[in-house]
Order: sequence, then C-alpha cells, then structure tokens
Amino acid sequence: MNTSPIVLITGEMRAGKSTLCQKLVQRCRSKGITVTGLITQHPAPHSLEALALHTTERYLLTYPFESELGTALTHFRMNPAALARSAEALPTSFPTQVFILDELGPLELLRGEGWIAALHLLAGEEYEIAFIVVRPALLAQAVQQLPRNSYTVANITLKNRELLAESLFQQAWQSVENQRGEMRRPACTAAALQEALSGEYP
Repeated sequence: MNTSPIVLITGEMRAGKSTLCQKLVQRCRSKGITVTGLITQHPAPHSLEALALHTTERYLLTYPFESELGTALTHFRMNPAALARSAEALPTSFPTQVFILDELGPLELLRGEGWIAALHLLAGEEYEIAFIVVRPALLAQAVQQLPRNSYTVANITLKNRELLAESLFQQAWQSVENQRGEMRRPACTAAALQEALSGEYP
C-alpha cells in the first residue's frame, strides 16, 4: 500500500479551493515537478468543467441546469457520459509525483459515483503526495473512506489562501525531494551486506 502523504484541502464556498489547486499546479510545474489529476472550473454559475492535467483535455461535466437531463445535484445537472470520461482519466494519472483532485463531492462520498475510484487508486498507485479537495460538510465522510488513517487537513480561508498555497507547494517539494533522495541512495546488495556483517571489505 502506498504510504505517501494525502492532504485534504477544505474550506467554505468561494474561499478559493480551485484557485489554490491551479496555483499549486503552476508552482510545481515551474520547478519541474510532474503534476497529474483532475481539477474543475466554473465557466458559469451552474456549469462545471473538468481539466485533465496530464492530457490537457477540457470538457463540460454538466447539462444546462434548467434541463431535465442527467443527475441532479444542488447546483448542477451532471452529465453521466462526461463523468465516465473523466473517471477513465484517473488511472492514467499514475505514476506521478503530485496528484491533485478537485473535488470529491456528494456524488462520490454519498452516492459512490463520479470520481470515487480515486480513493482506491490512492491506496495502490505510485505518487509522492496527493491533494484532494473536499468541502467541510463532507470532510468526515472523506476521512472514513480514505485508504488509510494517515492524512492532514489544510483549511483554506480568504485570509490564509496565499500563504497556504506556498505552504502546500513546499510540502509537495519536500515529498518529491525525499523520494529523489531515496532513489539516489545506493542499493545494498546481498554480497555487500555479507561483507559488512563479516567485517571484510575489499
């Protein structure tokens, strides 16, 4: 099971959760860090758009709100075909260094639909750190469904969002650097281990 850090980004509506994710993507990529995943944008009050970070594909996830099509949520009418398309992009996000998902909402955490597969992928796929957006009302459900008990919560507010963006970038940078250090560490072969135990060196 992957034991890399998982950070749950939460905050009230309009606090800047999606903007924070976009800044995190830009900051990481400016330093050569690989960032993948799915983030959402709101081109209109009742429209939701998905952006697959690793393919740059962008498409609407919703039907017009006044229509009777799709799955009705509080503010959106979700398009099942578009949701399936975005869900299929999740497995191709891995392996990666930084994984970002904006967001896990009621469709996932209450209905087990949408991008719920992300929780299973976080348990077994390769990444150095994951950032998952969850609204405060669903935070308890998210914690219960995480693949493990090790996680941190980052609460964004209008006052701290600039500092928080930099803090989360530093956390991502440190996670990537830690992995690079592990990769640079020379492997201990069976022969070398035997020599060390016996006290005999070439």
